[in-house]
Amino acid sequence: MAKAIEVLVLAAGLSRRLGQHKAMIDINGHPLVHHIVNRLYRSGMTSITSVTNSDLLADVMLACPSVNVVLNPSPDLGRTESIRCGLRSMIERLGSLPKRVLIVPIDRPGWDENIIKLLVDPGISTYPVSSGRGGHPLYLEEEDIRSVYLSKGDVPLKDIVNCQAVEVDFDSLHLNIDTPEDLELLNAVAKEPWF
Repeated sequence: MAKAIEVLVLAAGLSRRLGQHKAMIDINGHPLVHHIVNRLYRSGMTSITSVTNSDLLADVMLACPSVNVVLNPSPDLGRTESIRCGLRSMIERLGSLPKRVLIVPIDRPGWDENIIKLLVDPGISTYPVSSGRGGHPLYLEEEDIRSVYLSKGDVPLKDIVNCQAVEVDFDSLHLNIDTPEDLELLNAVAKEPWF
């Protein structure tokens, strides 16, 4: 029997350039984090943890009541620290580090169920690539998970893990919600069936 895949939704960034919290961007009456979590459930992912900051903790809990929501008290350290916070929470819940983790940054929503399947099938740490550029989500296996857990929170993830590229054909893979202009693109892709 295959080991379960734990999911980390990263939503702890302070969104200074955007000027509003990315996880709470309203799309069709629901916050972005709600849409991301629902898409993960449709993909067969059932054990989801969201790491967020103190400003968003209650909002994310209310938007996604079935998700384990964890506080990153130091979001300025970056994504690696958020992942480490999520892994610590998983150790408390599972009794050990998970063997398989899918990492989904809230500001990189350009993926679908097929991309997740392509990432997890090889049984190695992977990330999607389209048109020569890498994207998200990121899938980690046991050795890389351990490396991230034992790292310092301010070390970039690319300096810690050894992931293999998986070629995908997906027009929205590089969607990155960072500026007010990016919200127009997000609203356009939100009309796509995969969203």
